[in-house]
Amino acid sequence: MRDSMWQLKNNYRHMKKELHPSDRNLHLGLTGILYLLVIVCGLFSEMGVRGVLFIPEDLIQTMENIQGNQSLLRLGVASDMLMVLADVGLAWFFLILFQENFPRLSYLAAFFRLVQAGIIGINLIHLLQIPSLFQFFPETSDAPWVAQQIGYLFESHRMGYLLSGIPFGMSCILLGYMMYQSGWFSRILGAMVFIAGFAYLIDSFTNILSPQYAPQSEILVLTTAVISELSLCIYLIFKGFRNN
Repeated sequence: MRDSMWQLKNNYRHMKKELHPSDRNLHLGLTGILYLLVIVCGLFSEMGVRGVLFIPEDLIQTMENIQGNQSLLRLGVASDMLMVLADVGLAWFFLILFQENFPRLSYLAAFFRLVQAGIIGINLIHLLQIPSLFQFFPETSDAPWVAQQIGYLFESHRMGYLLSGIPFGMSCILLGYMMYQSGWFSRILGAMVFIAGFAYLIDSFTNILSPQYAPQSEILVLTTAVISELSLCIYLIFKGFRNN
């Protein structure tokens, strides 16, 4: 019985090693598409929605912007949820790509990415609460208080987003290490993703512990993490579909 079980286990491992290389390009390409979806949805939600509606120095104007265009706010939330779903897909595909070489680390990296996706998804409730303010406090006299609440909800969402950068940074560190050590992935990109993970951690903890230095940590993220993620997306799509 033990010999039979051992033989079945060996056959399964052998099948996995034979099937994985033949499907690798397809997995890389699909991962690149999901990464592109994450980038597009994230940029649209941040720059095309929140960047347009939210004016930190003028909460009354922010309130009027949202009140006159609630559909745009909801569209931004939907875009963020699409990004969350794509991130779940990324956790799965990266697990498939690296579990052969790193059977334990790949699961840990996927877990951290799923935690990040969960935080972002739950954090969206702050933005969805904003339209309810107009419904429950319709009087003109309530406008200053409503504007303050909107500012509070936007800030709560921003901090929740920053907190999600902690598990995401850990996922990037592990993923970058696996990329670098795998022997078949770009070592340069692996190093870039590894460094980007520390940039996300530094930015998140800086905003928590020393917010006065947040502008400097944001520059660090822009100069390392953003470049590495864009490069990774292009690499995945090009390498994945080049030979297919």
